[in-house]
Amino acid sequence: ALDGGELRVHYQPIVDVESLVVSSVEALVRWQHPELGLLPPASFLTAAEEAGVIDQLGRWVLDHAVHQAAAWARDLGERGAVRLAVNLSPKQLTPALVGQVVALLEETGLPPDRLVLEITENAVLDDSAAVMATIGALRKRGVAFAMDDFGTGFSSLSALRQLPFTTLKLDRSFVGQIDRDPRSLGIVRSLMALGRSMDLEVV
Repeated sequence: ALDGGELRVHYQPIVDVESLVVSSVEALVRWQHPELGLLPPASFLTAAEEAGVIDQLGRWVLDHAVHQAAAWARDLGERGAVRLAVNLSPKQLTPALVGQVVALLEETGLPPDRLVLEITENAVLDDSAAVMATIGALRKRGVAFAMDDFGTGFSSLSALRQLPFTTLKLDRSFVGQIDRDPRSLGIVRSLMALGRSMDLEVV
């Protein structure tokens, strides 16, 4: 897929519920398989990890998405000035990521505060010292970070305390039940209050 140019990036809008304006987009990779059609990431990311190419795949998505976001801003003016969220694999959270991101931003002209890098709790747990150094270096340069799937891990609160996140993305297992499960609704309200108390954007 990487060598044959079969990967695609789709962009999911994130809408401000008060203004109904698209405030950001999340880059989501797809595989346009020649025989199986369009495949979602769940069907091939594990294979990419096992094959040892998840870092290469992640770099491709980041590069493609940042160039696209810069093109929107250039071609659409204020209407294209949305933030871009990109998921990272834990294997990407190394010092090399700092140089890659800085070079991409300089090459494309995308302002650092328009880029949001999303990581899960598991990424924080893998090697906290290296992860903290990488996140810290990028935050100093203005890049934002989001904790994805928040609320499912036992050490999420500890990670929030230690790392300079700017955004919480609540896990869909809670959000998907709020119209019919009072407990899920209570959890979502509590997590939103937590995020706001820490001056974090909540998705």
